[in-house]
Amino acid sequence: MSLKFPIVTTLFRAELRMVLRDRRMLITSLVLPLLVTPFMILASSRTIRKREQALQHLTYHYAVAGSQASLVRSLLAATRAQLALSTTNPPADGLQSNRFQFEEVTCADPAAALSRGEIHFVVEGLTATEARPPKPAPEAGPAQSKPAPAAGARTDASRELDDGEAPVSGVPVVRLIYRADRDDSSAGMSRMDRALRETRRVQRAGLLSARGFSTKPAELAVVREHDLASKTQLAGLALGRTLTLLLLLFILTSGAVIATDSLAGEKERGTLETLLTTSAGRVEILAAKHLVVLAIALFITCIQALNLLVYVGFRLLPVPASLAAAVPPRVACLLFLLFLPVAALAANVLLLISGYARSYKEAQMYFMPALLVGLLPALAPLLPGVTLRSAIVLVPVANIALASKEILIGVFDWPMILLAWVVTASAAVWTTRLGVKVLSTERLLSAAGTDAAEFVGGPALFERRVLAWFAALWAVLVIVSNYTGKADVRLQIVINLVGVFFGASCLMLRRYRLDPRAALALRAPRPAVWLGVLIGVPGGMLTALGLFQVANLFLPVPAKVMESFGENVLPPGVPFWQLLVFLSVLPGIFEEIAFRGLLLHGLRRRLRPAALALVVGLVFGLFHVALFRFVPTACLGVMLAAVTLLTGSIYPAMLWHALSNAAGILAYRLQIPETELDPVCYVAGAGLLAAAFWLIYRNRTPYPGLRRKGPVDPPRQS
Repeated sequence: MSLKFPIVTTLFRAELRMVLRDRRMLITSLVLPLLVTPFMILASSRTIRKREQALQHLTYHYAVAGSQASLVRSLLAATRAQLALSTTNPPADGLQSNRFQFEEVTCADPAAALSRGEIHFVVEGLTATEARPPKPAPEAGPAQSKPAPAAGARTDASRELDDGEAPVSGVPVVRLIYRADRDDSSAGMSRMDRALRETRRVQRAGLLSARGFSTKPAELAVVREHDLASKTQLAGLALGRTLTLLLLLFILTSGAVIATDSLAGEKERGTLETLLTTSAGRVEILAAKHLVVLAIALFITCIQALNLLVYVGFRLLPVPASLAAAVPPRVACLLFLLFLPVAALAANVLLLISGYARSYKEAQMYFMPALLVGLLPALAPLLPGVTLRSAIVLVPVANIALASKEILIGVFDWPMILLAWVVTASAAVWTTRLGVKVLSTERLLSAAGTDAAEFVGGPALFERRVLAWFAALWAVLVIVSNYTGKADVRLQIVINLVGVFFGASCLMLRRYRLDPRAALALRAPRPAVWLGVLIGVPGGMLTALGLFQVANLFLPVPAKVMESFGENVLPPGVPFWQLLVFLSVLPGIFEEIAFRGLLLHGLRRRLRPAALALVVGLVFGLFHVALFRFVPTACLGVMLAAVTLLTGSIYPAMLWHALSNAAGILAYRLQIPETELDPVCYVAGAGLLAAAFWLIYRNRTPYPGLRRKGPVDPPRQS
């Protein structure tokens, strides 16, 4: 169907006038983005300046503790005298010692006084024997301790080595105790630490000179730091890390108001059906509404580019000179062009969400998961070691985010910048075509049948709300995990799997009156399928590890992260049979009930089998939260969903899941280097996996009620 541009233009003007007449939309979509950036710049600059001034002129209060308190007081007296001498001769490192004021406060319990905020830090004097055993961190608050050696203690050239040296017998140690959650405590500790080190340096020089050492210690080995990055590049790096994230947040939140009212709101009011009775075709209606959302998104992009140009580039706001130099007018214009496909892509997604929703409320429920997923690619500049010259250049939005960061630090890799722009623009074009194709169907353009499902409820309503349920389930899981992060791993698993996953599954079964046998695919597969599962477990593990190795080439995972994860998930001292029960059997049952049971059942009519397996696997990977686990867990999720679809039963997926986890536990206990195997092993694993699926396919009993090619069947009422 060809577009009739006069009709599209007329509809676009009418829609735009309606938007401009709505004060709520006008304020949230146009006024707020215009004011937020200068307000943030002014507020952050003023807050930082006032904080620095307050900390600079603050008189810090401290308490002295420990068995070597008298030594500490003498050292502090020498430090105070040294600071008084530096009034006329400031130190070479630029430390404004003359402005550092500190007073001792006498208190019976220094730790309690520090927690109550009565003092800023504690200076504790210890013998080498007392300082040698590690002091456990208190659980009541984030108080931290930092050793500061006394005069005459052994030193090294760098501060890092000095902090890590062991106490020397007969040499006292000074420990600074502070609260890292308070700016004044942290700042006072840092300034006291530098002042004590300066006093130690002066006293050491005096001792050496008194014993005939004529050369000054400062002349023996001078360490100088030279940062090749300019202040402009550092300012551009700080801005580039968050610029795309903030811009996308503005576009999604502001454009969502327009998009939600444009389709979902009109369907709820019934005005969209009236519009369909006119001479305007569906494609023209969708094109006009898409242009309105796109116009708002582009306007927001233009606003942010102008904010950078006017407020920062032309220095109309009191911002650091380095930040102004990082955003000259030509860079602001280049960033505007770079963000155009991002705005178009975001507009397409918002319109798809609004068109797919049957009501304004349902569109709002879909928006939050879309916002969280949509902002994930914009976090790419925050990942360490990731550059534009990697596979991430093929990831829409993430590539633009990295390109903008590199532009702001002065790196113009034009081939990669152009490729990133083309990739994101292609994604925008594809989503536009997808939107026209999907939203042109009668079921999505009309609200007919919506009321029946809303009032009757049951399985038909569950199919519409299953994604919203799992989005809420993900949020609950993240919140619960934050509170139970330090608990025993067995308790965490019981709470997450039995309490969250199984509890939510039972609630969905009861709320929508689902048949447990059909919803959870409680059917017996053919006997030969079990042999395919036994073959597929090692093949699937090796294939997933191979994919992890490939992903690790582009997004490398530090070895310490892997070691820490293994220690947290498989803590020492837990019997092996308990690890199998809690990390193998329970996940194999309760995670499968949630993902290959309810999630797959709820999406079976909305997606074709291949897309259904992929989506269920990706959601399964997202629920494991850790970024480095996403590839192997998503791969496992896709395989388990495929097995369930081929067999029509959840039992093979349960066994596969449990055996796969058990094999991983056994490999970790036996110290088998899974990530250091020969590439031939990964290829052989892919062969085993293919043989397993061939055997399962030959003995298939497909999942009932799947969506086939052709138009989407309307959900049946029960």
